[in-house]
Amino acid sequence: MRLETSRFGAIEVEDRDILTFTQPIIGFQEFRRFVLLRGAGLHEVSWLQSIDAGDLAFILMDPRSAVPAYEVHPGANELAELAVQAASELEVYTLVVVPAGDATAIRTNLKAPILVNRRQRLAKQAILENSEYPVRFLVGEARSRQEVSHARADA
Repeated sequence: MRLETSRFGAIEVEDRDILTFTQPIIGFQEFRRFVLLRGAGLHEVSWLQSIDAGDLAFILMDPRSAVPAYEVHPGANELAELAVQAASELEVYTLVVVPAGDATAIRTNLKAPILVNRRQRLAKQAILENSEYPVRFLVGEARSRQEVSHARADA
């Protein structure tokens, strides 16, 4: 299928690459079909492009690139909803917000990750109810702390 997008121009999307959200992303109830596109040259950044709206795309990241110990523990109902037996069968991403003109304010939502079962082409945004992960986690601060930690370890 050919998809016209505002960010990537015309792209070809295979049916096998379309993810269907079992529940919509918060605030985007009418959109349930997306394709995951890898960011060019950046392994930790991807795009979640809507199939139904060419101008709707979200930036995603691997939360472990900012918080190495990041973990999700979906309940039995969420695992069943995504057709998996264990969380290890899921890809985990978080939504990224890039405010215009302020790279220091780039943040990600650690409280509501996107869980993906690529084999069954299912996805959902989970809400980590009993978690202390923040909704607004500044990515730049995490990277700065990691760089300082690595520098100390190398010294």
